[in-house]
Amino acid sequence: MNKLQVLVSGAVLVLGIGGQAQAFDFKKMTDSANSAMDDASQKAGETMDKASTTMDSGIAVSGEAQTLVDSLSTDLGVTKQQAAGGAGALLAMAKNNLSADQFSGILAKVPGLDSLLGGDGGMAGSMLGNISSLEGVGKVFSSLGLSPDMISQFAPKILGFLGGEGVASSALSSLGGLWGTKS
Repeated sequence: MNKLQVLVSGAVLVLGIGGQAQAFDFKKMTDSANSAMDDASQKAGETMDKASTTMDSGIAVSGEAQTLVDSLSTDLGVTKQQAAGGAGALLAMAKNNLSADQFSGILAKVPGLDSLLGGDGGMAGSMLGNISSLEGVGKVFSSLGLSPDMISQFAPKILGFLGGEGVASSALSSLGGLWGTKS
């Protein structure tokens, strides 16, 4: 009797599951899932394109600053956007910590250096305007896909470039102190 009950229960279970499985239209379900995935993929692609465009246009580099960005990109193996953003973050920290006279003296020696600060009032300018510490610089580096440890690679390169452009040694020393690097 026990075997008969198990057999009947098993048959009912198989028929019940089989009947429910036939109630689904698997092709319709997979087509719907594929369509949803295609839509999500397309929207994600559009969002990435917009973000890339914003990042590309976030900092329009001009003058001698372009030479600095090119050098950082080549020497450190980073993209030009990462080089511009990283240099801009360090310069924003300097702007917020040095005296106005000292910082304007640096800008006067290097045409276009202010372009790295996003001076057009756009997204880059608003992101960089509040950086006053290496922790803030590190957050910008992270948002650029760079390790905050790379600050120690950017800083000496920027100091060397600024020295080559004739920035005063007292300003270089102040920058080195801020950035934790010897000038």
